[in-house]
Amino acid sequence: MRFEVVSEENPVPVIDTSSAVPVLRKYADQADRESRLPQEMVDAMTAAGLFRMGVPLTLGGRELDVETSIPVFAEVGAACASCGWVAAISYGSQQVAGAFGDRVREELWGDSPDVPICSSLNGTGVTANAVAGGVEISGRWPWASGCHEAHWAELDLPLPDGGYGLVLVPMSELTIESSWNMVGMRGTASDTIVAEGVVVPSHRIKSMAEIVSGKLDGIEPLYRVPAGAMTLALAAALLGATREVYAQTIQAVERGKPLSMSFYRSLADAPSVQAALADAANLIDTAELHMFRSARRVTDASAAGAELTMRQRTRLRMDGAYAVQSMLDAVQLLMTVRGGSAFAHANDIQRPWRDLQTAARHPALNLGLAREMYGRVLAGIEEPISGLI
Repeated sequence: MRFEVVSEENPVPVIDTSSAVPVLRKYADQADRESRLPQEMVDAMTAAGLFRMGVPLTLGGRELDVETSIPVFAEVGAACASCGWVAAISYGSQQVAGAFGDRVREELWGDSPDVPICSSLNGTGVTANAVAGGVEISGRWPWASGCHEAHWAELDLPLPDGGYGLVLVPMSELTIESSWNMVGMRGTASDTIVAEGVVVPSHRIKSMAEIVSGKLDGIEPLYRVPAGAMTLALAAALLGATREVYAQTIQAVERGKPLSMSFYRSLADAPSVQAALADAANLIDTAELHMFRSARRVTDASAAGAELTMRQRTRLRMDGAYAVQSMLDAVQLLMTVRGGSAFAHANDIQRPWRDLQTAARHPALNLGLAREMYGRVLAGIEEPISGLI
């Protein structure tokens, strides 16, 4: 699929996933078995421009806004949810990195825009001691999706001045500890990043409060987007996986698969199946509507230089989480239509099902937390319960 995003003021090159998608489908099972993206997948994603989507245009990137990125990640996620997730993580990390300033941009992308970045905001045992010109950090950061493909890592840490921030560190200065052995999203290889006495210069350190607020002057709209908006990119990868389950279910219905232990010779003849398909399709539509509503609001606000209100920010988180819950509900219906055979190891449909069930539990997509965030604001309580809103 080709995504044309062009305006007279800001021409953006084509994102063409048509060559990458067949490769991702071909190696998706291998990525699942080996809990790692094969190099063929990484090469195809790089060639398609998936690792330059959040890179500034001035440095050869695509600088795609959130709204435009959703169909791309969904297309990739339909072929392989792990690939869509890794690409979305890199995009969100690039969006944050782009706000670090020109010196960091040149350091990251001066030689090439095809630079995947991973991130982990789950540091444990992290220390950051002030040294001349920066900080010396040590610690462990688990759940680092795409760390094996990444050239740089974005890591959270307590700042020596008592604040909370992010640092950008080359992966060459870090080590990776194997820790990812999950039922789904296995190809993300979300292992643990380890730093031991790594010195980070001050220009690669940023206050989390400044990043989350989006109050950054003099930079392009993409890099003024609140960090919470990047949850929509993650949800987009899962939207692709959901569409894949739907497509495979429709194929089974069209092939005339019978409804076991009934007189219906075809699934298509059963009213219960018809109702399930209608409900599932509607739930997928619901997910898309919520995602694109928030994506459009974020894109328009960042382009206008407007700051989102707390109500708008929390509604954004609610939209993303509710969209993913709608996907879960849709897939539940579809897997029931497919029946017990859908859960056979040899059946391709069980991989996106496992991927969705696993990724939907990511805290950024937690519906309970999103409901609390949004409900507090609706009740007049502005104090946030999370830094990533």
